[in-house]
Amino acid sequence: MKRALNSYEEYILCGRSLTIGFIIFTYLGTWVGGGTIIGLAGMSYEEGARSYWLFAIPTIVCYIFAFLFITRIRKLKLNSIGDMLSLRYPHKMELIRIPVAISLMIRNVTMIGMQFSALSYLLIYSFKIDRNLAILATFVIITGYTFLSGLWGVVITDVFQGFLQTLGLVIILFLCIKLSGGFAGLNQFFSSTEQGNLLSLVGNDVKQWGKDTGVYLFSFGAFFLMGDQCDWERIFSGKTDKAVFWGYLIPLTITLMLLISPTYIGVFQRATNLTHIDSGFIIYRFLLSNLGPVLAGFLIMTLFSAIMSSADSYMFATGVIFSNDIIKRFINKEAEDKELIFWTRIAVMLSGAVGFAFAINIGDPIYLWITGLSVPVMVILPAYIYAWFSKRVNTQGAIAGIIFGGIFAFKFLILDEKILLSSIMYVMIGNFAVTYIVSLFYPKSSKAVEETFYKSSKFDNVSNIPK
Repeated sequence: MKRALNSYEEYILCGRSLTIGFIIFTYLGTWVGGGTIIGLAGMSYEEGARSYWLFAIPTIVCYIFAFLFITRIRKLKLNSIGDMLSLRYPHKMELIRIPVAISLMIRNVTMIGMQFSALSYLLIYSFKIDRNLAILATFVIITGYTFLSGLWGVVITDVFQGFLQTLGLVIILFLCIKLSGGFAGLNQFFSSTEQGNLLSLVGNDVKQWGKDTGVYLFSFGAFFLMGDQCDWERIFSGKTDKAVFWGYLIPLTITLMLLISPTYIGVFQRATNLTHIDSGFIIYRFLLSNLGPVLAGFLIMTLFSAIMSSADSYMFATGVIFSNDIIKRFINKEAEDKELIFWTRIAVMLSGAVGFAFAINIGDPIYLWITGLSVPVMVILPAYIYAWFSKRVNTQGAIAGIIFGGIFAFKFLILDEKILLSSIMYVMIGNFAVTYIVSLFYPKSSKAVEETFYKSSKFDNVSNIPK
Protein backbone atom coordinates (compact mmCIF):
# COMPACT_ATOMS: atom_id res chain seq x y z
CA MET A 1 0.00 0.00 0.00
CA LYS A 2 2.89 2.37 0.71
CA ARG A 3 4.05 1.97 -2.87
CA ALA A 4 0.52 2.67 -4.08
CA LEU A 5 0.51 5.95 -2.21
CA ASN A 6 3.76 7.15 -3.79
CA SER A 7 3.72 5.82 -7.37
CA TYR A 8 1.17 7.39 -9.72
CA GLU A 9 1.07 4.28 -11.92
CA GLU A 10 0.49 2.06 -8.90
CA TYR A 11 -2.06 4.49 -7.50
CA ILE A 12 -4.20 4.66 -10.66
CA LEU A 13 -3.38 1.36 -12.43
CA CYS A 14 -2.35 -1.12 -9.71
CA GLY A 15 1.00 -1.40 -11.47
CA ARG A 16 -0.81 -3.05 -14.43
CA SER A 17 -0.92 -6.32 -12.50
CA LEU A 18 -4.64 -7.05 -12.00
CA THR A 19 -5.50 -10.72 -12.41
CA ILE A 20 -8.82 -12.08 -13.67
CA GLY A 21 -10.29 -12.64 -10.18
CA PHE A 22 -9.77 -9.03 -9.13
CA ILE A 23 -11.12 -7.77 -12.45
CA ILE A 24 -14.30 -9.87 -12.25
CA PHE A 25 -15.29 -8.82 -8.75
CA THR A 26 -14.42 -5.17 -9.17
CA TYR A 27 -16.67 -5.03 -12.25
CA LEU A 28 -19.47 -6.74 -10.34
CA GLY A 29 -19.03 -4.25 -7.53
CA THR A 30 -19.16 -1.31 -9.95
CA TRP A 31 -21.88 -2.31 -12.41
CA VAL A 32 -24.63 -3.38 -10.02
CA GLY A 33 -24.57 -0.36 -7.73
CA GLY A 34 -27.04 0.56 -5.04
CA GLY A 35 -28.55 3.21 -7.30
CA THR A 36 -29.25 0.54 -9.91
CA ILE A 37 -30.81 -1.80 -7.35
CA ILE A 38 -33.00 0.81 -5.66
CA GLY A 39 -33.87 2.57 -8.93
CA LEU A 40 -34.70 -0.59 -10.89
CA ALA A 41 -36.68 -2.14 -8.02
CA GLY A 42 -38.66 1.08 -7.63
CA MET A 43 -39.36 1.39 -11.34
CA SER A 44 -40.40 -2.29 -11.59
CA TYR A 45 -42.73 -1.79 -8.62
CA GLU A 46 -44.44 1.03 -10.53
CA GLU A 47 -44.30 -0.25 -14.13
CA GLY A 48 -43.62 -3.98 -14.04
CA ALA A 49 -40.83 -6.34 -15.07
CA ARG A 50 -40.41 -4.72 -18.49
CA SER A 51 -38.33 -2.10 -16.65
CA TYR A 52 -35.54 -4.70 -16.70
CA TRP A 53 -34.58 -3.60 -20.21
CA LEU A 54 -33.73 -0.08 -19.12
CA PHE A 55 -30.52 -1.52 -17.65
CA ALA A 56 -30.30 -4.74 -19.68
CA ILE A 57 -29.98 -2.97 -23.06
CA PRO A 58 -26.84 -1.02 -21.99
CA THR A 59 -25.43 -4.28 -20.61
CA ILE A 60 -26.00 -6.00 -23.96
CA VAL A 61 -24.30 -3.10 -25.78
CA CYS A 62 -21.27 -3.75 -23.58
CA TYR A 63 -20.81 -7.09 -25.39
CA ILE A 64 -20.29 -5.15 -28.62
CA PHE A 65 -17.73 -2.94 -26.87
CA ALA A 66 -15.93 -6.03 -25.58
CA PHE A 67 -15.71 -7.93 -28.86
CA LEU A 68 -14.89 -4.90 -31.02
CA PHE A 69 -12.58 -2.80 -28.89
CA ILE A 70 -11.00 -4.35 -25.79
CA THR A 71 -8.00 -6.01 -27.45
CA ARG A 72 -7.40 -2.94 -29.62
CA ILE A 73 -7.46 -0.65 -26.58
CA ARG A 74 -4.89 -2.96 -25.01
CA LYS A 75 -2.74 -2.70 -28.15
CA LEU A 76 -2.89 1.10 -28.04
CA LYS A 77 -1.74 1.04 -24.38
CA LEU A 78 -4.05 3.89 -23.41
CA ASN A 79 -5.87 4.24 -20.11
CA SER A 80 -8.52 6.82 -21.00
CA ILE A 81 -10.91 7.88 -23.73
CA GLY A 82 -9.22 11.27 -23.67
CA ASP A 83 -5.88 9.62 -24.52
CA MET A 84 -7.42 7.88 -27.52
CA LEU A 85 -9.25 10.89 -28.95
CA SER A 86 -6.21 13.13 -28.54
CA LEU A 87 -4.19 10.52 -30.43
CA ARG A 88 -6.71 10.55 -33.29
CA TYR A 89 -7.41 14.31 -33.20
CA PRO A 90 -4.04 15.74 -32.09
CA HIS A 91 -4.25 19.25 -33.52
CA LYS A 92 -5.03 22.44 -31.57
CA MET A 93 -2.69 21.25 -28.76
CA GLU A 94 -4.92 18.25 -27.98
CA LEU A 95 -7.73 20.64 -27.11
CA ILE A 96 -10.22 17.82 -27.56
CA ARG A 97 -9.18 16.43 -24.18
CA ILE A 98 -11.03 19.21 -22.35
CA PRO A 99 -14.60 18.55 -23.60
CA VAL A 100 -13.97 14.80 -23.37
CA ALA A 101 -12.88 15.16 -19.74
CA ILE A 102 -15.82 17.41 -18.86
CA SER A 103 -18.37 15.09 -20.50
CA LEU A 104 -17.03 12.00 -18.73
CA MET A 105 -16.74 13.74 -15.38
CA ILE A 106 -20.40 14.79 -15.66
CA ARG A 107 -21.26 11.15 -16.34
CA ASN A 108 -19.26 10.09 -13.29
CA VAL A 109 -20.63 12.64 -10.82
CA THR A 110 -24.21 11.75 -11.76
CA MET A 111 -23.39 8.10 -11.05
CA ILE A 112 -21.97 9.16 -7.71
CA GLY A 113 -25.08 11.20 -7.01
CA MET A 114 -27.21 8.19 -7.95
CA GLN A 115 -25.52 6.12 -5.21
CA PHE A 116 -25.85 8.92 -2.66
CA SER A 117 -29.55 9.21 -3.47
CA ALA A 118 -30.06 5.45 -3.06
CA LEU A 119 -28.48 5.39 0.40
CA SER A 120 -30.36 8.50 1.49
CA TYR A 121 -33.63 6.57 1.15
CA LEU A 122 -32.40 4.11 3.80
CA LEU A 123 -31.32 6.81 6.23
CA ILE A 124 -34.56 8.74 5.75
CA TYR A 125 -36.75 5.66 6.20
CA SER A 126 -34.81 4.19 9.12
CA PHE A 127 -33.91 7.30 11.11
CA LYS A 128 -36.40 9.88 9.80
CA ILE A 129 -33.56 12.34 9.18
CA ASP A 130 -33.42 15.15 6.63
CA ARG A 131 -32.61 13.90 3.12
CA ASN A 132 -29.85 16.43 2.54
CA LEU A 133 -28.19 15.42 5.81
CA ALA A 134 -28.45 11.76 4.79
CA ILE A 135 -26.73 12.45 1.46
CA LEU A 136 -24.02 14.49 3.21
CA ALA A 137 -23.28 11.59 5.59
CA THR A 138 -22.95 9.24 2.60
CA PHE A 139 -20.56 11.62 0.88
CA VAL A 140 -18.26 11.83 3.94
CA ILE A 141 -18.08 8.05 4.41
CA ILE A 142 -17.43 7.04 0.80
CA THR A 143 -14.99 9.82 0.02
CA GLY A 144 -12.66 8.94 2.89
CA TYR A 145 -11.15 5.64 1.80
CA THR A 146 -11.32 6.46 -1.93
CA PHE A 147 -9.28 9.59 -1.22
CA LEU A 148 -6.56 7.66 0.60
CA SER A 149 -5.84 4.40 -1.14
CA GLY A 150 -6.20 4.69 -4.92
CA LEU A 151 -7.26 1.93 -7.33
CA TRP A 152 -5.92 -0.83 -5.08
CA GLY A 153 -8.24 0.38 -2.33
CA VAL A 154 -11.17 0.44 -4.78
CA VAL A 155 -10.35 -3.01 -6.19
CA ILE A 156 -9.76 -4.77 -2.86
CA THR A 157 -12.95 -3.44 -1.30
CA ASP A 158 -14.90 -4.14 -4.51
CA VAL A 159 -13.91 -7.82 -4.39
CA PHE A 160 -15.55 -8.17 -0.99
CA GLN A 161 -18.45 -5.85 -1.75
CA GLY A 162 -19.12 -7.41 -5.17
CA PHE A 163 -19.51 -10.84 -3.56
CA LEU A 164 -21.62 -9.45 -0.73
CA GLN A 165 -24.07 -7.54 -2.91
CA THR A 166 -24.53 -10.52 -5.25
CA LEU A 167 -25.34 -12.77 -2.29
CA GLY A 168 -27.68 -10.15 -0.85
CA LEU A 169 -29.71 -9.76 -4.03
CA VAL A 170 -30.25 -13.52 -4.30
CA ILE A 171 -31.35 -13.77 -0.64
CA ILE A 172 -33.73 -10.79 -0.88
CA LEU A 173 -35.39 -12.22 -4.00
CA PHE A 174 -35.76 -15.61 -2.29
CA LEU A 175 -37.35 -13.98 0.77
CA CYS A 176 -39.74 -11.96 -1.40
CA ILE A 177 -40.97 -15.17 -3.01
CA LYS A 178 -41.18 -17.05 0.28
CA LEU A 179 -43.05 -14.34 2.19
CA SER A 180 -45.51 -13.94 -0.68
CA GLY A 181 -46.60 -17.56 -0.36
CA GLY A 182 -44.20 -19.00 -2.89
CA PHE A 183 -44.79 -19.01 -6.62
CA ALA A 184 -48.32 -20.29 -6.06
CA GLY A 185 -49.12 -17.36 -3.77
CA LEU A 186 -47.65 -14.88 -6.23
CA ASN A 187 -49.55 -16.40 -9.12
CA GLN A 188 -52.80 -16.22 -7.16
CA PHE A 189 -52.22 -12.57 -6.19
CA PHE A 190 -51.35 -11.31 -9.66
CA SER A 191 -54.17 -13.32 -11.25
CA SER A 192 -56.82 -12.19 -8.77
CA THR A 193 -55.77 -8.54 -9.07
CA GLU A 194 -55.45 -8.72 -12.87
CA GLN A 195 -51.83 -7.56 -12.74
CA GLY A 196 -50.32 -10.57 -14.47
CA ASN A 197 -48.93 -8.41 -17.27
CA LEU A 198 -46.53 -6.83 -14.73
CA LEU A 199 -44.70 -10.17 -14.44
CA SER A 200 -43.76 -10.29 -18.12
CA LEU A 201 -40.38 -8.95 -19.21
CA VAL A 202 -42.01 -7.60 -22.37
CA GLY A 203 -45.25 -6.36 -20.79
CA ASN A 204 -48.59 -6.83 -22.54
CA ASP A 205 -47.64 -5.00 -25.75
CA VAL A 206 -44.75 -6.56 -27.65
CA LYS A 207 -44.67 -3.76 -30.24
CA GLN A 208 -44.34 -1.12 -27.55
CA TRP A 209 -41.61 -3.17 -25.90
CA GLY A 210 -39.74 -3.24 -29.21
CA LYS A 211 -40.05 0.53 -29.58
CA ASP A 212 -38.90 1.13 -26.01
CA THR A 213 -35.84 -1.10 -26.29
CA GLY A 214 -34.94 0.53 -29.61
CA VAL A 215 -35.06 3.96 -28.01
CA TYR A 216 -32.95 2.75 -25.08
CA LEU A 217 -30.39 1.33 -27.52
CA PHE A 218 -30.01 4.41 -29.69
CA SER A 219 -30.12 7.01 -26.92
CA PHE A 220 -28.33 6.45 -23.61
CA GLY A 221 -27.49 2.81 -24.47
CA ALA A 222 -25.16 3.99 -27.23
CA PHE A 223 -22.81 5.37 -24.56
CA PHE A 224 -21.65 1.85 -23.75
CA LEU A 225 -20.07 1.46 -27.18
CA MET A 226 -17.45 3.76 -25.71
CA GLY A 227 -17.25 2.36 -22.20
CA ASP A 228 -16.73 4.16 -18.92
CA GLN A 229 -13.45 5.56 -17.68
CA CYS A 230 -13.68 2.80 -15.05
CA ASP A 231 -13.63 0.24 -17.86
CA TRP A 232 -10.61 1.80 -19.56
CA GLU A 233 -8.67 1.84 -16.29
CA ARG A 234 -9.29 -1.86 -15.71
CA ILE A 235 -8.56 -2.74 -19.33
CA PHE A 236 -5.17 -1.04 -19.10
CA SER A 237 -4.52 -2.31 -15.55
CA GLY A 238 -4.98 -5.99 -16.37
CA LYS A 239 -1.98 -8.29 -16.43
CA THR A 240 -2.84 -10.02 -19.74
CA ASP A 241 -5.24 -9.60 -22.65
CA LYS A 242 -7.06 -12.82 -21.71
CA ALA A 243 -7.48 -11.73 -18.09
CA VAL A 244 -8.94 -8.41 -19.20
CA PHE A 245 -11.24 -9.82 -21.90
CA TRP A 246 -12.74 -12.66 -19.87
CA GLY A 247 -12.58 -10.60 -16.72
CA TYR A 248 -14.95 -8.23 -18.51
CA LEU A 249 -17.27 -10.75 -20.18
CA ILE A 250 -17.84 -13.03 -17.18
CA PRO A 251 -19.16 -10.34 -14.80
CA LEU A 252 -21.06 -8.78 -17.71
CA THR A 253 -22.99 -12.02 -18.18
CA ILE A 254 -23.54 -12.33 -14.42
CA THR A 255 -24.79 -8.74 -14.35
CA LEU A 256 -27.32 -9.42 -17.11
CA MET A 257 -28.73 -12.29 -15.02
CA LEU A 258 -28.37 -10.48 -11.71
CA LEU A 259 -30.51 -7.55 -12.89
CA ILE A 260 -33.44 -9.99 -12.79
CA SER A 261 -33.28 -9.85 -8.97
CA PRO A 262 -34.06 -6.15 -8.35
CA THR A 263 -36.57 -6.31 -11.22
CA TYR A 264 -38.70 -8.98 -9.58
CA ILE A 265 -37.99 -7.81 -6.05
CA GLY A 266 -39.75 -4.62 -7.12
CA VAL A 267 -42.66 -6.37 -8.83
CA PHE A 268 -43.20 -8.79 -5.94
CA GLN A 269 -43.51 -5.91 -3.49
CA ARG A 270 -47.04 -5.48 -4.80
CA ALA A 271 -47.87 -8.80 -3.15
CA THR A 272 -45.94 -8.32 0.09
CA ASN A 273 -46.72 -4.64 0.70
CA LEU A 274 -50.32 -3.84 -0.10
CA THR A 275 -50.16 -0.19 1.00
CA HIS A 276 -48.61 2.14 -1.55
CA ILE A 277 -45.30 3.82 -0.70
CA ASP A 278 -42.71 5.94 -2.49
CA SER A 279 -40.93 3.46 -4.77
CA GLY A 280 -37.53 4.49 -3.41
CA PHE A 281 -38.40 3.01 -0.02
CA ILE A 282 -39.86 -0.34 -1.07
CA ILE A 283 -36.81 -2.57 -0.51
CA TYR A 284 -35.96 -0.94 2.81
CA ARG A 285 -39.57 -1.23 4.00
CA PHE A 286 -39.68 -4.89 3.02
CA LEU A 287 -36.50 -5.67 4.96
CA LEU A 288 -37.31 -3.66 8.08
CA SER A 289 -40.98 -4.64 8.28
CA ASN A 290 -40.81 -8.36 7.49
CA LEU A 291 -37.47 -9.60 8.82
CA GLY A 292 -35.73 -9.85 12.17
CA PRO A 293 -33.16 -7.19 13.04
CA VAL A 294 -30.10 -9.41 12.43
CA LEU A 295 -31.12 -10.64 8.98
CA ALA A 296 -32.48 -7.23 7.99
CA GLY A 297 -29.26 -5.60 9.15
CA PHE A 298 -27.13 -8.04 7.16
CA LEU A 299 -29.13 -7.51 3.96
CA ILE A 300 -29.06 -3.74 4.36
CA MET A 301 -25.29 -4.06 4.70
CA THR A 302 -25.19 -5.87 1.33
CA LEU A 303 -27.09 -2.98 -0.24
CA PHE A 304 -24.74 -0.55 1.43
CA SER A 305 -21.84 -2.51 -0.11
CA ALA A 306 -23.39 -2.10 -3.54
CA ILE A 307 -23.64 1.65 -3.04
CA MET A 308 -20.09 1.97 -1.74
CA SER A 309 -18.46 -0.16 -4.43
CA SER A 310 -20.08 1.72 -7.30
CA ALA A 311 -19.60 5.23 -5.91
CA ASP A 312 -15.91 4.81 -5.08
CA SER A 313 -15.13 3.55 -8.60
CA TYR A 314 -16.66 6.59 -10.25
CA MET A 315 -15.08 9.00 -7.77
CA PHE A 316 -11.68 7.51 -8.47
CA ALA A 317 -12.26 7.52 -12.24
CA THR A 318 -13.07 11.23 -12.07
CA GLY A 319 -9.83 11.85 -10.20
CA VAL A 320 -7.83 10.04 -12.88
CA ILE A 321 -9.49 12.00 -15.70
CA PHE A 322 -8.70 15.29 -13.97
CA SER A 323 -5.07 14.49 -13.18
CA ASN A 324 -4.27 12.74 -16.48
CA ASP A 325 -6.26 14.78 -19.02
CA ILE A 326 -6.24 18.23 -17.43
CA ILE A 327 -3.32 18.66 -15.00
CA LYS A 328 -0.73 16.58 -16.84
CA ARG A 329 -1.63 17.87 -20.30
CA PHE A 330 -2.43 21.54 -19.77
CA ILE A 331 -1.37 22.72 -16.30
CA ASN A 332 1.96 21.05 -15.59
CA LYS A 333 3.35 18.67 -18.21
CA GLU A 334 6.33 17.91 -15.96
CA ALA A 335 4.18 16.97 -12.95
CA GLU A 336 5.72 14.18 -10.88
CA ASP A 337 3.93 11.27 -9.25
CA LYS A 338 3.20 12.94 -5.91
CA GLU A 339 1.67 15.98 -7.56
CA LEU A 340 -0.52 13.86 -9.83
CA ILE A 341 -1.68 11.77 -6.87
CA PHE A 342 -2.45 15.00 -5.00
CA TRP A 343 -4.64 16.30 -7.83
CA THR A 344 -6.33 12.92 -8.24
CA ARG A 345 -7.31 13.06 -4.57
CA ILE A 346 -8.54 16.63 -4.87
CA ALA A 347 -10.73 15.65 -7.83
CA VAL A 348 -12.05 12.66 -5.85
CA MET A 349 -13.21 15.06 -3.14
CA LEU A 350 -14.70 17.50 -5.64
CA SER A 351 -16.51 14.76 -7.56
CA GLY A 352 -18.14 13.66 -4.33
CA ALA A 353 -19.20 17.23 -3.64
CA VAL A 354 -20.68 17.67 -7.13
CA GLY A 355 -22.36 14.26 -6.86
CA PHE A 356 -23.81 15.47 -3.56
CA ALA A 357 -25.24 18.52 -5.36
CA PHE A 358 -26.74 16.39 -8.15
CA ALA A 359 -28.33 14.03 -5.61
CA ILE A 360 -29.94 16.93 -3.76
CA ASN A 361 -31.33 18.56 -6.90
CA ILE A 362 -32.40 15.43 -8.82
CA GLY A 363 -34.14 13.01 -6.48
CA ASP A 364 -35.00 10.30 -9.03
CA PRO A 365 -31.95 7.98 -9.35
CA ILE A 366 -33.06 6.72 -12.79
CA TYR A 367 -33.36 10.20 -14.27
CA LEU A 368 -30.03 11.11 -12.68
CA TRP A 369 -28.43 8.10 -14.38
CA ILE A 370 -29.89 8.95 -17.79
CA THR A 371 -28.85 12.60 -17.42
CA GLY A 372 -25.24 11.57 -16.90
CA LEU A 373 -25.24 9.21 -19.88
CA SER A 374 -26.87 11.72 -22.21
CA VAL A 375 -24.02 14.26 -22.05
CA PRO A 376 -21.17 12.13 -23.50
CA VAL A 377 -23.58 10.56 -26.02
CA MET A 378 -24.53 13.99 -27.36
CA VAL A 379 -21.06 15.52 -27.10
CA ILE A 380 -18.26 12.99 -27.72
CA LEU A 381 -19.65 9.63 -28.91
CA PRO A 382 -19.63 10.55 -32.64
CA ALA A 383 -15.96 11.61 -32.45
CA TYR A 384 -15.18 8.29 -30.75
CA ILE A 385 -16.95 6.20 -33.41
CA TYR A 386 -15.33 8.16 -36.24
CA ALA A 387 -11.92 7.69 -34.57
CA TRP A 388 -12.25 3.94 -35.08
CA PHE A 389 -14.06 3.76 -38.42
CA SER A 390 -13.53 6.93 -40.49
CA LYS A 391 -10.46 8.04 -42.43
CA ARG A 392 -12.06 11.29 -43.51
CA VAL A 393 -13.03 12.93 -40.20
CA ASN A 394 -10.43 15.32 -38.77
CA THR A 395 -9.83 17.42 -35.67
CA GLN A 396 -11.76 20.44 -36.98
CA GLY A 397 -14.81 18.33 -37.72
CA ALA A 398 -14.66 16.54 -34.35
CA ILE A 399 -14.45 19.84 -32.45
CA ALA A 400 -17.35 21.29 -34.48
CA GLY A 401 -19.49 18.27 -33.61
CA ILE A 402 -18.52 18.54 -29.96
CA ILE A 403 -19.53 22.23 -29.93
CA PHE A 404 -22.87 21.31 -31.53
CA GLY A 405 -23.57 18.59 -28.93
CA GLY A 406 -22.22 20.76 -26.12
CA ILE A 407 -24.74 23.51 -26.84
CA PHE A 408 -27.63 21.11 -26.33
CA ALA A 409 -26.01 19.53 -23.26
CA PHE A 410 -25.65 23.02 -21.78
CA LYS A 411 -29.30 23.70 -22.56
CA PHE A 412 -30.42 20.56 -20.73
CA LEU A 413 -28.10 20.85 -17.73
CA ILE A 414 -27.88 24.59 -17.05
CA LEU A 415 -31.27 25.75 -18.29
CA ASP A 416 -32.90 22.79 -16.52
CA GLU A 417 -34.82 21.60 -19.57
CA LYS A 418 -36.08 18.03 -19.24
CA ILE A 419 -34.03 15.51 -21.21
CA LEU A 420 -36.14 13.32 -23.49
CA LEU A 421 -34.70 10.09 -24.89
CA SER A 422 -35.69 11.18 -28.39
CA SER A 423 -33.75 14.43 -27.85
CA ILE A 424 -30.59 12.46 -27.05
CA MET A 425 -30.92 10.55 -30.34
CA TYR A 426 -31.57 13.62 -32.47
CA VAL A 427 -28.65 15.56 -31.01
CA MET A 428 -26.33 12.57 -31.45
CA ILE A 429 -27.37 12.19 -35.10
CA GLY A 430 -26.88 15.94 -35.62
CA ASN A 431 -23.41 15.67 -34.10
CA PHE A 432 -22.50 12.84 -36.49
CA ALA A 433 -23.64 14.98 -39.43
CA VAL A 434 -21.91 18.20 -38.32
CA THR A 435 -18.65 16.36 -37.61
CA TYR A 436 -18.50 14.79 -41.06
CA ILE A 437 -19.65 17.83 -43.05
CA VAL A 438 -17.18 20.21 -41.38
CA SER A 439 -14.38 17.66 -41.91
CA LEU A 440 -14.94 17.90 -45.68
CA PHE A 441 -13.72 21.51 -45.63
CA TYR A 442 -10.33 20.60 -44.10
CA PRO A 443 -7.58 18.15 -45.14
CA LYS A 444 -7.44 14.78 -43.46
CA SER A 445 -4.43 13.66 -41.44
CA SER A 446 -3.19 10.31 -42.70
CA LYS A 447 -0.78 9.80 -39.81
CA ALA A 448 -3.38 10.49 -37.10
CA VAL A 449 -5.92 8.26 -38.85
CA GLU A 450 -3.59 5.27 -38.77
CA GLU A 451 -3.12 5.61 -35.00
CA THR A 452 -6.65 4.38 -34.22
CA PHE A 453 -8.30 3.27 -37.49
CA TYR A 454 -9.95 -0.08 -36.88
CA LYS A 455 -8.38 -1.72 -39.96
CA SER A 456 -4.97 -0.12 -39.43
CA SER A 457 -1.97 -2.35 -40.05
CA LYS A 458 -0.94 -1.96 -36.41
CA PHE A 459 -3.92 -4.18 -35.52
CA ASP A 460 -3.12 -6.92 -38.06
CA ASN A 461 -2.01 -9.33 -35.34
CA VAL A 462 -4.75 -8.35 -32.87
CA SER A 463 -7.55 -10.86 -32.38
CA ASN A 464 -10.93 -9.68 -31.09
CA ILE A 465 -10.93 -12.71 -28.79
CA PRO A 466 -7.48 -13.11 -27.24
CA LYS A 467 -5.89 -16.54 -27.62
